[in-house]
Amino acid sequence: MRPNRKILGLLFLVTILSLAGVTFSQKQNQKALHREDSPRADLVLLNGKIITLDEHNTQAHAIAVKGNRILFVGNNVQVMDYVEKGKTEMIDLRGKPVIPGFNDAHLHFLSGGLSLMRVNLAGCKTKAEITAKLKQKIKETPEGSWIVGRGWDHTLFNKSQWPDKKFLNQLTSLHPVYLTRIDGHVAWVNSLALLEAKIDKDIPDPEGGEIVRDSMGNPTGILKENAADLVANLIPPPTEADMQKAIQTAIAEAKENGITSIQDNSDLNVLPIYNTLAEQGNLTVRISEWLPFEWIKTPEKIDSLKSAFTERPNLLKLGPFKGYVDGTLGSRTAYLFEPYSDDTSTMGIPQYKQEELGSLITKADKMGFQICFHAIGDKGNYLVLKAFEKALLTNKRKNSRHRIEHAQVLREEDIPLFGKLGVVASMQPTHCTSDKRWAEDRLGKKRCQGAYAWKSLLVNGAHLAFGTDWPVEPLNPLIGLYAAVTRKDPQNPEPGAGWYRRECISLMEALKGYTIGAAYAEFQDSLKGSLEEGKLADMVVLSKDIFTLPPEEILKTQVEATIFDGQVIYVRLKE
Repeated sequence: MRPNRKILGLLFLVTILSLAGVTFSQKQNQKALHREDSPRADLVLLNGKIITLDEHNTQAHAIAVKGNRILFVGNNVQVMDYVEKGKTEMIDLRGKPVIPGFNDAHLHFLSGGLSLMRVNLAGCKTKAEITAKLKQKIKETPEGSWIVGRGWDHTLFNKSQWPDKKFLNQLTSLHPVYLTRIDGHVAWVNSLALLEAKIDKDIPDPEGGEIVRDSMGNPTGILKENAADLVANLIPPPTEADMQKAIQTAIAEAKENGITSIQDNSDLNVLPIYNTLAEQGNLTVRISEWLPFEWIKTPEKIDSLKSAFTERPNLLKLGPFKGYVDGTLGSRTAYLFEPYSDDTSTMGIPQYKQEELGSLITKADKMGFQICFHAIGDKGNYLVLKAFEKALLTNKRKNSRHRIEHAQVLREEDIPLFGKLGVVASMQPTHCTSDKRWAEDRLGKKRCQGAYAWKSLLVNGAHLAFGTDWPVEPLNPLIGLYAAVTRKDPQNPEPGAGWYRRECISLMEALKGYTIGAAYAEFQDSLKGSLEEGKLADMVVLSKDIFTLPPEEILKTQVEATIFDGQVIYVRLKE
C-alpha cells in the first residue's frame, strides 16, 4: 500500500503541495493549470532532478504517474496539467534526483536471504572473528545437525593460503560443517562432513572439481567446484518456511536499496513462493528467474516447468538458461590460457570442452532460448564467445541477446567479439574492487590490462548490464556505481588514481548498466530502465545529487524512497 500523505510528510521530509502553492504565478503568461484533455495523475513528483536515461539523456524537473505507468515527464509548470485537486498525490522533491529503479542483472535472491539467517563470514579478517561467529552458531545447534554458512575469504585472514579441516575440527566434532567461500565456488568442511560424504584419500576428483589434498593425499577440507557437491548434496534443503522468510527478507533489502527488478539465479523451488507473494500483492520486485543450462539436454524438464508455471506479465517470468564454463579467480578455478602467476601448476578448471559447449549452445539457440554463461578466465570467456559465434553462424538468429556473466578477464583480441556477436557483458563492478587486492598476484600485470574492461567493452560496441551478485557482494548498486566510476575500494577508498583507471566509465554509463542496460539484457528495455512516458513507474529518489558531487559522495548517498509500479513502497526513516 502507498503510505498516506501524513506519513510521507513526516518521514520523507517532503511537502504535500496544494494547487495554490505551485501555480508559479511569477509567469503571468503561463498556460492554465488544467487542460480539459489532459488525463489526471495519481502521483506527481516535482521540483526535482529527473534523470530519465532516455536516448538523449534528457533531464527534467517533474514526473507524473497514472496507475503503474509514467504519464508525463517535463517541467514543473507543464506537470500541473495532470493534477486533480484533492486526488493527485504530490511530492516536492526539494531538488533531489530521481533515477529509474535499479535492475540487478545478476544475483542469487534466495541465497542472499538465507545468508542473513545463517552464519555469515563475509568480511571476517581474522580467525578469531570466524571462531566467534561459528561458536555462537554451534551453541545454538543440536548435536548432529549441520552448521552451514558462507562468505569466508581466505585472502583476508590466512595469507592467501587455504584454510583446512583442522581449524573447524577444533571448534566441533559433533556437527558436520559446510562453509561456502565468498564466491560460492569452494567449500570448507570439517572431518565429520568428509566422513559423512565418504571422501577419503582413495576417492578420485569428480569431473569439473577438485578435492584439495595434503602431501600424503588426504583431503584437507577444501572442495573446489563440483567436488563441493559431494558434501552439499547431503545437507537437508531449507524448509519451505525458511525459504519464505528468506525471500521476504530479501525483498525488504531490495526495497531499501532501490532495486525494483532482479534477474535471479536461485533454486527453482522459489517459484511457488514468488507466485504466492504476487497473489497477495506483496511481490514488490520484478523477477526474471533463470533456468539450468543442463536442462537443454533434457527438454522434457523445460516443458514440464513451463506447463506448470504461471507467468505474471511485467512481474514474474522465466529468463535465460544459465551455465558455467569455469570457476573464479579467488579460488584459482577460472579457466586461463596460461597458468596462474601465483600457482603455475594450474590454469583453472573448465566445465566444458569447446566442441561440446558449441554444440549445446547452438542447439539451445536453435530452440529460441536466451543463454547466459558464467565465464571469468580469459580462456573461459573465449570458449563461450566462440560457442556463441558458432550458434550465430549456424542458425542465423539475430537479437538473441546471449550473455556472458562476469566476463572478468579478456584478451584484447576477444573484446570486440561482444559487440560483433551482440553478446551482453553482464558484469558486477564491485568484483573489480574486491579482487584488485590480489588480482595482479593471480594474473600478472599484462592480463590485468584486460580485466574488468568496462570502457573497452563499451568502446567496442558491447551492451553492459550491471548487477551485484548478492550475496557474493553487497546488495547495494550505489557501491557498484562508485566502483565503476573510480575502480577504488569502497571499504577503504585510496588516494590517487583507481586500479587500471583507463577502464573507468562515467557515472551516466555506470547508471545505465544498472537500469536500461540491465533491462536490455532481459528484453525489457521497452518497458523499463528509463523514465519515459508509457514505461513502468519504477523509480528511486536519492538523498544527494551524485551527478554534481565528487565520486566519494556516492558512498554517502542513500535511497530516500523507492517507487514500484507507481506505489511508494519504501521511505527512509530519518535519524
